[in-house]
Amino acid sequence: MMARLVVAVDGGNSKTDVALVNEDGALLSWVRGPGSALGPGRTAAVVTRLATVAAYDAGLGPAQLAVAHAACCLAGADLPGQVEALHTALTAGRVWGSVEVRNDAWALLRTGATQDAPAVAVVCGAGLKCVARADDDRRFEFPGLGWQSGDLSGAGDLLAREAVRAAARAEDGRGPATALRQAICARYAVASVREIAERLVAGDLTERQLDVLVPVVLSHAHDGDPVAFTLVERLAVEVATLARTARRQFAPTSFPWSLVLGGGLFADPDGRMLAAVRAAAPGLEEEFRIGVPDAPPVAGAALLGLDQVAAVVSEKTVCRAFLDAKPRMTAAE
Repeated sequence: MMARLVVAVDGGNSKTDVALVNEDGALLSWVRGPGSALGPGRTAAVVTRLATVAAYDAGLGPAQLAVAHAACCLAGADLPGQVEALHTALTAGRVWGSVEVRNDAWALLRTGATQDAPAVAVVCGAGLKCVARADDDRRFEFPGLGWQSGDLSGAGDLLAREAVRAAARAEDGRGPATALRQAICARYAVASVREIAERLVAGDLTERQLDVLVPVVLSHAHDGDPVAFTLVERLAVEVATLARTARRQFAPTSFPWSLVLGGGLFADPDGRMLAAVRAAAPGLEEEFRIGVPDAPPVAGAALLGLDQVAAVVSEKTVCRAFLDAKPRMTAAE
């Protein structure tokens, strides 16, 4: 008989990864589709469709999925009510044998920290999310809802919006000069920042499409532009603040803590956001072992699922399987 199947799901705003892993830790298939942070019903539809495609790629069918355990780590699973609604939607079709739902930040944490080890994870992508685990029984999670729960309004979104704002103020004289002004205009092939503002108001350009400015901000901050540096430093300080505050929720442990950093900003191949965090909070490395996992978060979702079915596998082997593979791109329709 085939070992029990784990359906690993890492669902975010911009993409959704679904992988099938057997109880021995072997990666059977891996597909990537569009973002699934769409509300419970549509999230379930995207995840189910991608899992069906992944099963087909692995030569499996509905019967195998029906006894599988689905470890679903999803953006938008921030509050207990949201987790419950997503769980209800994902179990309604009885596609899987069992389902667990948690925020996608937990997949990042599991990717970069061994089971039960004290760790904090901070996702710094379009948004900002922090979770922590002292051991298997003691966990903490910031709501991560945005300004409503005391957060900076996003991460990549914040950098992009604030860069446009700073460039606009530099253009009309309300703010200091910054090289971001010329760089942003060049990126959109416009003569002025005002044209970008007008396109945003008209709907010809969306805030999500401003994400392409994040590398521009990181680059100019690294090169010493004072305005860009201030924007990145503010975010870096917030990352350190989240990590330290999350750790303080627990009594001291006898094991060293890990800080697992991930998301689009930390995927920067030049490591500029990681360098910014270290520069903004130089004492952080005395409190945490800081790392950015090489393996994608879906590997963490797979490990969480394997934990749930009590599989005894090598974490390094599972992560290596994802590093040696590439997802097949597919639609969710």
